Amino acid sequence: MFKIFTIGLITFLGLISCNNFSGKQTGELINPTLLTNKEYFSLYKKTDSIIYVARALILSDDKFDLHLYEVDISTPGNVKQAFTSTQQLKKQELEIKKAELQNSYKWTPLKGNEILFIQIQPTVFKDEIQLLNKRQEIEDKLDKALDNKKLGEWLASDLGPGGGNILYIVTNTDKSLKIILDVLQQNKLDKNVLIGRRVLISEDDWFYEVIYPTKYSGDFNTM
Repeated sequence: MFKIFTIGLITFLGLISCNNFSGKQTGELINPTLLTNKEYFSLYKKTDSIIYVARALILSDDKFDLHLYEVDISTPGNVKQAFTSTQQLKKQELEIKKAELQNSYKWTPLKGNEILFIQIQPTVFKDEIQLLNKRQEIEDKLDKALDNKKLGEWLASDLGPGGGNILYIVTNTDKSLKIILDVLQQNKLDKNVLIGRRVLISEDDWFYEVIYPTKYSGDFNTM
């Protein structure tokens, strides 16, 4: 009942906010590669306004990608992410690099629920009503796919200036992300989404880092 009421309320708010629909996309989403690689580790370095991320993905038993990027969290609800470099390393090389990074990447996010933020970008929709309908359709399909695998449950959804937003609490980010991307690809939306994960600074303060596309640079407006 709560979800039905929430969706009804969001639909009403979406209808009355059509005049605010911008249809703009600030980041680069040109031919993103579907992320199927598991995460090996993520390290963080934090200043007052910038989070530095070192994220390693497993390509094979002895091949890894190390991505470095920065997340500007100075504006609440609208992070600016900048991908800075990538390296392909063997496991021994990566372990040496990890030890070097750990000298400065010493910040550890607070532990909490794993939450994924899926945002359907508005650029291919003629208006907010069309976007709302597509978001509800995809939400239903994601609900079923994640529930069938016991990987996640719906948390919230709405329309905002960034697009159609859906949040899920998941039990395993790697496995859930694979299911989510499969559904999006089947519905020809895999090149028109951003997916962020929540990173906790404290119990009531967090930001989202974009983990799909993997080499994303641009804004992620979660308002």
